Formats: sequence, structure tokens, C-alpha cells
Amino acid sequence: MKEYHYTECGLDNIYLLNGFEINHTPNGEEIFIHDINGLNKTIGIILISKPGLLSGKEIRFIRHMLDLSQKRLANIIGIDYQSVLRWEKNKGKISKTADRFIKMMFFSYIDPRNTDIYEKINEIADLDATEVHHKLAKITLEEVSKEWRECA
Repeated sequence: MKEYHYTECGLDNIYLLNGFEINHTPNGEEIFIHDINGLNKTIGIILISKPGLLSGKEIRFIRHMLDLSQKRLANIIGIDYQSVLRWEKNKGKISKTADRFIKMMFFSYIDPRNTDIYEKINEIADLDATEVHHKLAKITLEEVSKEWRECA
């Protein structure tokens, strides 16, 4: 069987040796990929594990895997969405900090042991979105069973 150039993922360099079927129909060829979610997860793991910064297409791939809009990703990172747009069009270079953050978000998203990290990242971003500027309120803490806790 011949290899399949998997361009539907948005990346130019992905080729499949197997795990797919090509069906010939009156309307042309149809491609069926076995376990496409597992395939995309594996591609994402390869992308976040390679040295160097993510390319624009790689950022877009990971953002789609995370089911985030450009605006939401920008909000989570704490930047304007135009920056994400520029990165994805290769018209601006992603910072090392943002690159590492996106990679860690993806890692926490795909690893069931770390989903609480992904949820916490989103929770923090939501807090930023609803930020109200006011003076620092009094925070009262107490030690209970050798652990510090905020008093209600």
C-alpha cells in the first residue's frame, strides 16, 4: 500500500504508512483514517516534544486540538488575539514563554493525570477576563492540621 499524505490536519509534513483506507466512489476517493483522535494526539505529542519553537501551522494544529479560538488562546496566554493570528500566519515569532505555555497546555490536556492543570489554566484565564480593579481586600489565614487555609 502506498503512503498517504495527511494534509487534512493542516500540516505539510505528515505521512501515514498504514491505518487508513482509500475507498473509490463515483465522486472520487474517500479516505477513512482509523482512530483519527489517537493519530492527532500522537502528532501533537511529537510537535510538543521536538526542539525549537512551534511553527505557525503547528500552533494552529495544537490550538484546534485544544478546541480554542485564536481569541480564547490569546486570552489564556494574556496577549491580544492579533499576536496568535500573526504567529499562525508566520508573520510574527512566538516567544519562548508562549511556546512553552502552549506545549504545557497541550500536554496537560492530553494526559488524563493532568487534566486538573488544564482546567486551572482556563479558570485563571476566566478570572483575568472578569478582573475588577479594586484595592487589595484583607486575606485572613489560619493553620489547621499543619496546613494553611483561607478563612471563610
